[in-house]
Amino acid sequence: MKELFIFFDLGQTLINEWGFIDYFDQRFLELLNGYGTKIDKRNYRTVRDNVIRNRMIGSGGINELILEVCRLVCHSSYGRIILKKLEPEFKEMRSRLFRLYDDTEITINTLVKSHKLGIIANQPLDVVDLLQIYNVDKFFNIKLISSIVEKAKPCLKIFQLALKQASYDPENCIMIGDRLDTDIFPANSLGMKTIRLTNSIFKIQEPINKYEYPTYTAARLGEIPDIIDSIS
Repeated sequence: MKELFIFFDLGQTLINEWGFIDYFDQRFLELLNGYGTKIDKRNYRTVRDNVIRNRMIGSGGINELILEVCRLVCHSSYGRIILKKLEPEFKEMRSRLFRLYDDTEITINTLVKSHKLGIIANQPLDVVDLLQIYNVDKFFNIKLISSIVEKAKPCLKIFQLALKQASYDPENCIMIGDRLDTDIFPANSLGMKTIRLTNSIFKIQEPINKYEYPTYTAARLGEIPDIIDSIS
């Protein structure tokens, strides 16, 4: 079996963010209506999903989502006001609601027996603590977090830095993530193999160019070891 270097995204790849997303949707909808928007849950989700599907946010993630939804459904100036109200809550609620997926640990423990592991993720620094809490950070040889290295996906530089630190050829590296635009596109562009996970709010994204088609697709992490075996 050939040893590969396997890189993971964090959010909705190793980390289950669904509880946080539910909390965010509820609080954001409350604030939108508090500022007179008068939008119900179904219409809010339609707008939110259209923003995601149509690539109207970039690597700024949830902050950009707030600003863009506000631009579409209410006075754009409310976006900054609502963001200012929500931002202090985010760190606390991440610590409460972010969890590893149920199959994260067993997947990591299976893969690390034969391969090297790394992380390439756009996340605030406090999310790294979650890996330490669950005692899985020790399995990753390389951890490139945007808030630490001051580079963010989909910028190719963060992927090139990962390849340089790994000292592996791109064709022997795999990127696993949930977003076509920030995970699959840059990795494919550099010649890496890619696996897209679809247990994510970004599953509604559709490829818009040849580099956004993943090499493989999986519905959950537990499928990854069998895919890796077929590659190696």
